[in-house]
Amino acid sequence: MALSLSLVLTAVLVSLSLRNTAGYLLLLGMIFSFFGDLFNAGVIPLKNPRIGGIAAFAPTQCLYIAAIYTALGGGPAPSSWIIPAVVLTATIICWRLFIYNREKHPALNCGSLFYSLLLGTTLGFGLIAGLQLGGWWWVITLGALLFLASDTIIGITDFGGMAMKRPHLWIWLTYIPAQMGILYGAWLGFTL
Repeated sequence: MALSLSLVLTAVLVSLSLRNTAGYLLLLGMIFSFFGDLFNAGVIPLKNPRIGGIAAFAPTQCLYIAAIYTALGGGPAPSSWIIPAVVLTATIICWRLFIYNREKHPALNCGSLFYSLLLGTTLGFGLIAGLQLGGWWWVITLGALLFLASDTIIGITDFGGMAMKRPHLWIWLTYIPAQMGILYGAWLGFTL
């Protein structure tokens, strides 16, 4: 939880440095992420902590998408909309193959699909930011990709039932750099 709290403090510093809408959206996203971490770690007890995690991380992804959209100024170029469409199609296929579990309650399957689509959208917009803005904005793309990897590990082990050695270690080894990539990518993209 100390690592998660340090990310919130980093987001405070980034938002104070940027003093723009994107920075404030990233800070709000990081606060929601912190609550997601509290749910997933069982600090805030729920019968199914992953539901609390999805409920907290879904707004996080929406806020990250909004921050990236804001950074793009007038939004993505019209020809760029193909990127999220391709990423979302791949996301749906991967969700169906590796995460969907007919033995789970339909609400869990629907929730995991919805959240997977949000992760895919964040990655799609991260790719657009990298392509349109270049430079440090590619770090956001890497962060979004690592976020997708981190939460896919949760999805395939907790929902899909796949066995994996030390999943929590791999989750944190991808999650922390993911959040840092999104925060620092925006900070460096705006300031350099």
